[in-house]
Amino acid sequence: MRTSHRQIRKRILEEKSKITDEEFFSSKAYQAYITDICEAATRRYRRPLKVTIVADHDDERLAHTDFKGIFINACNEITWSMPGRMLRSLSIEGLAAHENGHNLFTDNRVWRTYRKALERGRFYPKLPQGLDGIQKLHAQEILDALQDDTDDIPKMVICSTAHALSNILEDGYVDARYAFEFPGNPARGITLNNLRISEKAPDIQTMIDRKYCDHNIVMNLLIQYVNAGEVNNLSGYSGELLDKLTDLIPVVDGCIHDEDARARCEASNWILIELWPIMQRSFDMLRDMQKNAQQSSGNSTGQPTGTAPGGSGQGNPNQQNQQAGSKAVQEELDSQLPKTPQNFTLTTSAVPSTGNFIPNGGQTQTLRTQVERVLAEETDRIASHVSSLTEGEGEGGVTMNTQYTGNGYQHAAEDIERVLEEMAEGRVHEAMEEELTEELQEEADGISYGNAHRNISVKVNRMAHVDQELIDAYQSVAPELLMLSKRLQRSVKGVLQDKRQGGKQTGLLSGKRLNQHAFHRNDGRIFCNSRLPTEPINLSVGLLIDESGSMCGNDRITRARATAIVVQDFCEKLGIPIMIMGHTAWNSHVELFSYAEFQSVDKNDRYRLMDMSPRDCNRDGAALRFVAEKLYKHVSEVKLLIIICDGQPNDNGYSGTGAEADLRGIKLEYNRKGVKIFAAAIGDDRDRIERIYGSGFLDITDLNQLPIMLTNLISRNLPL
Repeated sequence: MRTSHRQIRKRILEEKSKITDEEFFSSKAYQAYITDICEAATRRYRRPLKVTIVADHDDERLAHTDFKGIFINACNEITWSMPGRMLRSLSIEGLAAHENGHNLFTDNRVWRTYRKALERGRFYPKLPQGLDGIQKLHAQEILDALQDDTDDIPKMVICSTAHALSNILEDGYVDARYAFEFPGNPARGITLNNLRISEKAPDIQTMIDRKYCDHNIVMNLLIQYVNAGEVNNLSGYSGELLDKLTDLIPVVDGCIHDEDARARCEASNWILIELWPIMQRSFDMLRDMQKNAQQSSGNSTGQPTGTAPGGSGQGNPNQQNQQAGSKAVQEELDSQLPKTPQNFTLTTSAVPSTGNFIPNGGQTQTLRTQVERVLAEETDRIASHVSSLTEGEGEGGVTMNTQYTGNGYQHAAEDIERVLEEMAEGRVHEAMEEELTEELQEEADGISYGNAHRNISVKVNRMAHVDQELIDAYQSVAPELLMLSKRLQRSVKGVLQDKRQGGKQTGLLSGKRLNQHAFHRNDGRIFCNSRLPTEPINLSVGLLIDESGSMCGNDRITRARATAIVVQDFCEKLGIPIMIMGHTAWNSHVELFSYAEFQSVDKNDRYRLMDMSPRDCNRDGAALRFVAEKLYKHVSEVKLLIIICDGQPNDNGYSGTGAEADLRGIKLEYNRKGVKIFAAAIGDDRDRIERIYGSGFLDITDLNQLPIMLTNLISRNLPL
């Protein structure tokens, strides 16, 4: 396969234009990009991290972090509302930053203790200080309601509200802390998402018309305030609920910048007490809803509500009715607030804190203004009117800045282009590797393998895509072997350099010239010869490895793989064309495994070597002829083929002296064609190898001797 760099580049550009956002964001390349960004923050704390990104329009999930790492659905409602790949990518970076913030800064142990204490009827870490008489009464009523088993509605409302409060305050802290510690694109992404979430939130009058619980309306306003610093008030509402939010703002501002999670626990307790009077307004409505759900469940099971059950366990109709009522109430409460992901990292603590962090308010406002300007230029933007909490007057509205040229997003665009380039390049390389496999198969089909291999089938296997596991495996074993490759490179470079530069050869037994400086010698080596400089040696190397089951003994396959790693790196570094093939067989079916090819495109051949392993039988003659024929057709001056095997050809109808004779015949045939074949022996395989291939063999039992052996082999076979 001969393809020019210009053709490859053209195919890459064509492939880039075909990549959809769904494919791009769910690709391994983009996932690695986001992981690198997150690990830049977690590396200092030595916290392992894995980011998983999917693109599923049917999945309602947005993002969450758990014991498996960070999960992001790129097709979530917030991200997909952004017009254009760049803003969508920035949104995903913001989601990753937010979840990574939980990974770093959320003290899950404190929040778990807070929720368990509340379920048991007490405030954690303590009852808020400075309460007046009415507030103390409200606090006691909350504790009494939590301990009352006769009416579960108040307890459900309290726990639901406390859970939402903990998420609101902790999200605000995490966003502020992460943006402070890691400004730039993560901070922009967080701000972008928060503004979009606030835009999509219903305004106050809409929530009233939908009959939201009053305390949940305040909670939604709190979310908007924490995210955007303002609330959407399209209808111009003014009244108790907005006043209540204004009363809560100092408490929220006071805890969001405190690194101690217990400060936010205390703030949650204080807000619960403040909301208690309006929380109680929802109890009657929720009790009616619970009763109706229980009655509906009783009608469906044929068991009247309140009838004494005839048994116990999950089949208890009365218990099922109660569960149906509780489920209906919980679903109603949850439907009035944004969905929050479950956090499974309940045993992790926050990274060490150094006290309160003080963000730059001016920078925060500037960042928010920049993102608002970008969003203002979008098409299909959700219409909204943003009004100040403290200023009820003014026309409001959004203005269009047609002179806006962008601010701070150039690096993000470059990153996206780089990932797109890598993605398209990977796809093109995979496609070209598949084309190469097809060409190899065509070559295999076109070879005449001789009478000994009549009616056999040959299949060529080559991995178009190299998995990360093979890359990791190579990197774990290669360092020491590559030192041997460097020794070999230094030795062979000296031989090739001497050959290219020419010089005087002395110590010869015969010749046309006498060396007067050698007349004193008694061994007759008194002749010399002048060598003219030559062009660089055009050398190509083939390596054929037996992957039969018997290669697993005596670490044969391990030593063969190690030899392949050394030879491949040596040839690649010196620009010598290298081909490495493995082979196995069963029932006259030959399998060839292409690890390194002369026309390899993706430069991942070194990693393919890690797939080498013992398999079935071996039909050495067919594999040897295929590789020898490829070397014979390759344009090079010197062609070396090294075979690594155990000297035991064995397949259906192919073994013993007949198989050995076939191998000797193939070696003789291709030696005449200029392909010099050598066999490598491991341990006690030497006798069998020498019997089949003659004296041209290498002993690779001790890999440390490999550089010396290969240097001598190459030196002996270079043209004079």
